[in-house]
Amino acid sequence: MRGGFVLAACALALIGPGAGGARAAMQRPTVFVAPFDLFDTAADQRPAIVADQHLWLGDAAARIRADLDRAGPAGAIGTGETLARMKRIDADYDHPSTCASCLVAAARQAGAGFLFVGTLHRVSDLIVYMKAYLLDVRSGQELMARTFEVKSDDQLMLDRAADRMAAAVETHLKR
Repeated sequence: MRGGFVLAACALALIGPGAGGARAAMQRPTVFVAPFDLFDTAADQRPAIVADQHLWLGDAAARIRADLDRAGPAGAIGTGETLARMKRIDADYDHPSTCASCLVAAARQAGAGFLFVGTLHRVSDLIVYMKAYLLDVRSGQELMARTFEVKSDDQLMLDRAADRMAAAVETHLKR
């Protein structure tokens, strides 16, 4: 009977390291999706229009997180964790994107391997640019910079742009 325990222990010793390595290899990289910044140079500054844009900014970041979490090559740090990490930064700056090192620190504290920072530039009522870049949290190196032009100032078009942005991140991380 004792030999059975020794044999089982040897088998576990042989399987253990390989299984752990396989698990580590299968683990998806995580992306910290920071809240979007709004850069608004449109002439139309009606409060309802501007309020909608701010609402859509939150929706765009949440949509990118959800898209990344759909069994793609990367996962996203959850909205709650992101907001908790951003709370301290938001109080000190006009927008967190003005302090890239602060965002990298927040992403690192959340355990993310990558940082996604986006800006929505509202040029007019009909033209919006969604710009973003992806950073490697460890090296601080910019890995991707993308801009998508949105030909409509509504939720549907921004959702499509957010989906395209998430797909661009996933495509880049597959490389």
